[in-house]
Amino acid sequence: MVFDLYKAFLFDFDGTFADTAPDLIASANYIYTKYDKPSISYEEGRAIASDGTKAFLNLRFDISQDNLEVITLEFLDYYRKNLLQKTVLFDGIYSLIDLLIKEKIKWGVATNKPREFTEKILSHYGLLNKIDILLCGDDGYPTKPAPDMLLKACQTLALDPPDIAYIGDAKRDIVAANSAKMISILACYGYLKKEDNIESWGAQRIIHSPNELSALI
Repeated sequence: MVFDLYKAFLFDFDGTFADTAPDLIASANYIYTKYDKPSISYEEGRAIASDGTKAFLNLRFDISQDNLEVITLEFLDYYRKNLLQKTVLFDGIYSLIDLLIKEKIKWGVATNKPREFTEKILSHYGLLNKIDILLCGDDGYPTKPAPDMLLKACQTLALDPPDIAYIGDAKRDIVAANSAKMISILACYGYLKKEDNIESWGAQRIIHSPNELSALI
């Protein structure tokens, strides 16, 4: 069996598990328009979609002049109401989860994304009641690239780090996985930037589709 070396698979969320960029970009452009800022293209927004709300706001607002606290709340409120407009799971994720469940391989998500939004998307796709562990950016642990969430996952699942594969699309994901001594897998189908030097990140494996996770060995 291909999964013999892995007892659990953990995923980053935005850009790895779910394609959330369209709704994040729409939320950003709503805020930009409200404050008379230039909109961004899909390509520009996709490149920073893994980096969270702050990355979108920093692109158009000045922390020394704009009330980013209020603008952040407005962004999140709009996103909260619209996060299921175009968000989908990446091709191959759903069948992969079915296979992991069938083979009794634990799976979960460890993400810097707030729990409220992550749970809503997982619930929409019928996966919230199937997940073995979910750790989010507002759960009280230092966020990635710190390894704390991943180490907490090991503790909760009662597994050693080398028995777990962590899949993510950003440098912070690979750094966190390597620091936790998990198997680090870079999802190149995610939200990489043109200037990313992925060869320097130290990923132990690289995939270009979730389907490749069923043929790692």
